Amino acid sequence: MKRVLRIFLFVAILSILSSIDLFAKPVEIEENYVPDDAITAMIASNPQIIDDKLKAAMLKELEDPGSITIDISHISPSDTALGKFNKIYVYAYRSKIENVVIESAKIEFINVCLNTKRLIEEEKIRPVNKCTINVDIIVKENDLNTFLTNKSKKIKVDNPKVRFDKNNIELSGSTKYGFVKVEFWGKGNFEVKDEKEIWFHASKLKVNRVSMPRNFVGTIIKKINPLMNFEKFSFNVNIKQIKITDGQLRITSYED
Repeated sequence: MKRVLRIFLFVAILSILSSIDLFAKPVEIEENYVPDDAITAMIASNPQIIDDKLKAAMLKELEDPGSITIDISHISPSDTALGKFNKIYVYAYRSKIENVVIESAKIEFINVCLNTKRLIEEEKIRPVNKCTINVDIIVKENDLNTFLTNKSKKIKVDNPKVRFDKNNIELSGSTKYGFVKVEFWGKGNFEVKDEKEIWFHASKLKVNRVSMPRNFVGTIIKKINPLMNFEKFSFNVNIKQIKITDGQLRITSYED
């Protein structure tokens, strides 16, 4: 029975939280960062290189997008050469990250200063200040189920399926428990705490259609919460809501 519960939790984390983690990577903050003079001169003579390198950097994070748009709000030519911007806005449609299809991803870097040397030479986005990063990410239920189907053999779960319905997540599948195949089904939701932590709450869990005691489920869930803690990151991710509607999951910094 414990093995079944572990698989349930693994499926939940794999299916949902992997998509969050893709956009919540830690960034090195360099308190004593000094722009490279040669790089600054290069950008000053050819400001378009910033646009080109930002796009190349994002394409390493968001693979094979159907389309990608990057808009930059500049402060001044001298600030651009130093990697300082009012805002960098990124929009990607139907991109992939680690084989998970993201329907759409909007990312805003506000009042950001970038390490221009790493951007130009390594095509990596590395803020050197504690800027605000807003996100608005949508993952479709069908795409998540395709991902799970492709992963079913690896996680040793047959017919894994996730369903988004009225602010709830339903997870189901079957697996072997000893020599017996059992079916499991779970239902729960997510909560954002203090704009820093994401918690998963399982309200129901059944194995072979038999409900598990709430206190037993709570003991297991407590061990993995918080599932993500953005406080440890060097930038302010600013997530306000995780919304589950019919057919899609939305992770956003914007309140309705």
